[in-house]
Amino acid sequence: MIVASKLEDWGDDIWHKWDAFLTLRSHSSFLDSRSVKSALSVESRSFMSVCWFDDQEEVKGIAMIEDTVATSQARGQFLKADSPFFKLAQSFLYRNQGVFSLNIRVMGSVLSSGDHAYRFDDLVSEAERRSMIDEALALTIDHEETKALPRTFMVKDHYSSVPWITRVSGKSNWDAKWIDVEFDPVMEIELNPEWKNLDDYSAALRKKSRAKLRRIDKDSSSLALRELSFEDVVENADQLFNLYSKVYGRAGFKLGMLHKNDLVSLKKYWKDDFPVLGYYFENKLVGFQCGIVTDESVEAFFVGFNLIENKTHSIYQRMLLEFIRQGVARGVKKISLGRTALDIKSSLGACPKRLVCHMKVNRRPIIHTLMRAVASSSSPKIPKLKRAWEDELTSPLGISSHNVD
Repeated sequence: MIVASKLEDWGDDIWHKWDAFLTLRSHSSFLDSRSVKSALSVESRSFMSVCWFDDQEEVKGIAMIEDTVATSQARGQFLKADSPFFKLAQSFLYRNQGVFSLNIRVMGSVLSSGDHAYRFDDLVSEAERRSMIDEALALTIDHEETKALPRTFMVKDHYSSVPWITRVSGKSNWDAKWIDVEFDPVMEIELNPEWKNLDDYSAALRKKSRAKLRRIDKDSSSLALRELSFEDVVENADQLFNLYSKVYGRAGFKLGMLHKNDLVSLKKYWKDDFPVLGYYFENKLVGFQCGIVTDESVEAFFVGFNLIENKTHSIYQRMLLEFIRQGVARGVKKISLGRTALDIKSSLGACPKRLVCHMKVNRRPIIHTLMRAVASSSSPKIPKLKRAWEDELTSPLGISSHNVD
């Protein structure tokens, strides 16, 4: 096993092997070396990449790990439960002025949703995988601000095909010493390869959703959109980060955060495949969106906007529309729009995909027990979602993606 906590720790030969290995496994934009190199080059991140080799010096596994902080200041907003013990446990966890915060080590992407934690060769047994993961989680990240190893571990996110009516949180199928935790689903759109433009996409939607697309275009027509070059991103980094902070600051639950240099670094490594769109009103930058666009997927990354202009010009909804436009134009298989604003995204055609995280609290048995109680007696609060497609069911408990056969 070798580890990189700085970009210079590995040479090009390792990165070539990393990408060659990933190419043969399921796609992940965030395990792609461009994303991993970007994270390693942001000095304020406590991040490391891990690569395992077999006896023939061939890659048999890759993973990424980051130490960060998880904060929740919206008790009861995301989870629902009627159990008195749940309410008691929740009250204890939120005892510090209504805020629950902990240092946490995450295997996976802190800044995105989906299966981006690791990849292993098919010949690696489940027992060996678990041993390798445990070994990696116990490592010390070589970072100038590194403190003690966080006591809480999280491995995120695994897709779950369990029916929505069945609770999956609590005692873990992963390991008896871990806890399965479920948050909001990720909202995704599976595209039909026959769609060549947004009109084709719109034609497959129900009348109400088609009307919403037209309304978004009309409401946002006074905005000017411009794709920012690398030099533009560097020049406007402070302003872009301020716009992001206006949205991030309102979040009830936060796992890590975007750093100002993340946008610059991602643009450097992904180039045109990390489009950053600036939204201008009367020649003033009032919003931006960014994401990773590959031949496989569009991964919506982060957005930022002024709240006033968003209200009057539907900036956020226009951004969702632009992510869809990017995906259709590139002919991707999937558009991932993240975990927030489920209702708005469902009205434009996105469907929820269930994700499960695995957590463990080391050397804090009381907190671990309380978190298990909260997880096992609760489930995410999912609003009634819109039925956007002509040919599908759209309820939180019975939803299928658009048929692309």
